[in-house]
Amino acid sequence: MFLRSLALALTFATSAFSQTLPEPQSDTVSDFANVLDATEEGRITRTLTELRDATGVQMVVVTLPGLGAQGGMRMEDYGKALFNAWGVGGADRNDGIMLLLDTEAREARIALGAGYDPVYDGRAARVLSTAVLPELREGRIAAGIEAGITSARDRLIAPFQAGLPVTVSDGFEEENGSSSALTGLAGFAAVAGIAGLGIWRSRRARRTCPNCGALTLERNHEIISPPTRLESGLGLQHLTCSACGFTDRKSYSVRYSSREARDARHADRHRGGGGGGSSGGFGGGRSSGGGASGKW
Repeated sequence: MFLRSLALALTFATSAFSQTLPEPQSDTVSDFANVLDATEEGRITRTLTELRDATGVQMVVVTLPGLGAQGGMRMEDYGKALFNAWGVGGADRNDGIMLLLDTEAREARIALGAGYDPVYDGRAARVLSTAVLPELREGRIAAGIEAGITSARDRLIAPFQAGLPVTVSDGFEEENGSSSALTGLAGFAAVAGIAGLGIWRSRRARRTCPNCGALTLERNHEIISPPTRLESGLGLQHLTCSACGFTDRKSYSVRYSSREARDARHADRHRGGGGGGSSGGFGGGRSSGGGASGKW
């Protein structure tokens, strides 16, 4: 009886908390603290959009005027809850990133999707300490956000997509500055080359036919049952090898907010088929609490 009562209490507490989480202002920037002017927000939005178009990884920026309204929650807990409530990044890869700023407590957090190994927590800390926090301490919030996006792309997204083992400081300068600039650049170039090879190998693996091993496998996607705002749809992936004739089909769930569903609705509107508007580009990604925080 006690355990049941405890479970009910926790359920109600979780439900009440979830109702306090804000809805996103967009799938790129949610400036709840109103610390960005229109020009700065537009520039950051474009940068995040270009990042997603180039890498497929969704990174979002959130500013808050303080966490006092959340009962004094820790930044780590709030970041994870907000990340999961919005579903940042792709559900299949869990590679989303959230840069969260509490302008009242002067605290920043990078929340990572569950797909990132724990070693990326250290890399996220370096993104904060070397790119974001120095600008914030000078009062340049927009500059700190933009520096964080660039650093996250180099230190988090690129090695993650390469699929290679990494350490916290692979290819980057030491904190004490003992390495020469030439050595640092050489190390960075080497890692960049290896990362590029890793990406190529990853793409090659995705094109390899499982039947004959030739690099002639083509993948096409088709939405069989369109998703709605309340229910997921059904998609079908067609695999075809032009070398040996191998074919296969795999079904998968399609979320209403997925890029594939948005593209289909966009194409349907251009064909005159009407359709609803976009609900935002969140793909149902999850975070297990990984990332890093820092004060400025």
